[in-house]
Amino acid sequence: MHGNFLMRNMRETGQPGSCPRATQDLDFNLDNRQDALDTKMYGPANPQLDETGGNQQFWQQYADKFNDSTQNVMQMRCGNCSFFDRSSSILQCIEEGIGDEADPELSVEAGELGYCQALDFKCASMRVCMVWAGRV
Repeated sequence: MHGNFLMRNMRETGQPGSCPRATQDLDFNLDNRQDALDTKMYGPANPQLDETGGNQQFWQQYADKFNDSTQNVMQMRCGNCSFFDRSSSILQCIEEGIGDEADPELSVEAGELGYCQALDFKCASMRVCMVWAGRV
């Protein structure tokens, strides 16, 4: 998967290994994230509410879409999706994109941020979307 990312970015930027636009351009990233929210059930909004049952409605809708149990679909997180990239080069790109507006390293680690290669946006490891694909 990482090789596909490098080739795609080489085609888009002409430079191998350059940062994906979504890691550098906040508006572009937010547009792509909004699209994931609107069309791919990206969520839940606050994964910490899973422990108290606060996201039960979200997970039930998700389970219905996959025709599976909530217990199973709650394991299908961005963090274990084959499209989720937390390679050192991507984490560096995300930190560079955050810049001086916050502590980049702390921001990346607090949300366990990574880059979704399928939907082209930065996402948090504890969320999920409809294009989830498990690792082989």
